[in-house]
Amino acid sequence: MNDITLDKAAISAAEALAGTISAENKALAALDLPVAVRLLAQKRQHGEAFLSAQARSLAAGLPALSRDRLQQLAELAADNKRLLERAIIVQGRVISSIARAVPRATAGPNQRYASDGRPAAGRPMAMALSARA
Repeated sequence: MNDITLDKAAISAAEALAGTISAENKALAALDLPVAVRLLAQKRQHGEAFLSAQARSLAAGLPALSRDRLQQLAELAADNKRLLERAIIVQGRVISSIARAVPRATAGPNQRYASDGRPAAGRPMAMALSARA
């Protein structure tokens, strides 16, 4: 490969990676987690391609990208990290809400609850048995 091809490959790979990260960021901002998850493999593939092209460029003594392009990619990645962390927090809250709701939903009709929302301990429910011989 000549020097120009290496630089073009790095630029092309960076643009593909930036496009995928931008799409994922848009999905994460909307909390559209299924779309974000579907983009994961593509983001990984484009990231690996970019790192490979960048390594080839640097080995040839060329800068892989201009400082502006590297800065833009770094900003996209920082936004991606922030949005992923937010999505994880939201997902944790959803799971926690479901986990708290399950015992209430499966409790008997006479179940009582303590002030903290957990089933109250106490007397067992009254029950009568009748046996005739």
